[in-house]
Amino acid sequence: MERIYRKLQKIGGSLVISLPKKWTENYELNAGSSIGMEVQNDGTLLIMPKMEHASEVIKDEIVLEANEFVIWEILKKSLAGQTNITIISDTEINKVLKKYIRKYVNRLPNTEIIEETNQRIIIQNFGYKEIPTKKLVQRLLYLVANMFEDLENKSIDDLDDNFEQLKRFYFILVIHIRTYLRTGVYISSNSEFTPLEAMDYRMFSEKAVELAETLKQFRLSKGVLGFYKEAEQYYKEVMDAFLNKNDKLAFYSWLKKDKLVVKANEIMENLGHNDKDKIRDLLRIIQNCKDMSALI
Repeated sequence: MERIYRKLQKIGGSLVISLPKKWTENYELNAGSSIGMEVQNDGTLLIMPKMEHASEVIKDEIVLEANEFVIWEILKKSLAGQTNITIISDTEINKVLKKYIRKYVNRLPNTEIIEETNQRIIIQNFGYKEIPTKKLVQRLLYLVANMFEDLENKSIDDLDDNFEQLKRFYFILVIHIRTYLRTGVYISSNSEFTPLEAMDYRMFSEKAVELAETLKQFRLSKGVLGFYKEAEQYYKEVMDAFLNKNDKLAFYSWLKKDKLVVKANEIMENLGHNDKDKIRDLLRIIQNCKDMSALI
């Protein structure tokens, strides 16, 4: 890493310093260009180019009702050029319908589900550079939650589909963070975070992927179903803590792990060999959840 020293100069009532010519040329900066500055805790001043993006007003958003015809509408509107589609329902969207929506969205080019709740699904067509970094993390969390449900419903095909989506989102997330840490430039114009937050996002997401890898190979049995649901609830608490920036809930979740370990050991005393191995897998999931809570 090249280190450059410059003397401060006084112009009017301000102290100024010239920027390295090679750096300004690399990022095509000139008089009037914007740059970002960040004061670190150790007193270091971080200077980064602010990549200019033309402001765009997205006017082609459409809201669809979640009914038996919505799949056809998604396909028709997407192929017609719609880039923002929101599917809503007054009640919880049927799980079978969700399954088909995911299936058909996955087949569309450059199209992803960016948000999914019980009563709303948001679909967007974009390049990977336009996805806000925090949205990527949120999507990872929702995909893991879907995998928990898939195992309970014995929907192995959906489990595999959600895992493949998760890997794609994680890959894009790593590109975002590595680019920022290497250059100080945000890939997405909607992203903003510090270097420390970038590393936390990376570690937090790694733990989510490790958790998903365990779920991918896991198969439920009657003997572990009760503890499986406790592990799922534990994960949802950690997810809620992240999504709502709830430090108190994150700390509570961090403490909860030890109680679950005690309960797991008690349960294993009355289980056969195969079910004991399943409980150990669930304990690995629980450890990942604790690690994630520490990064919130």
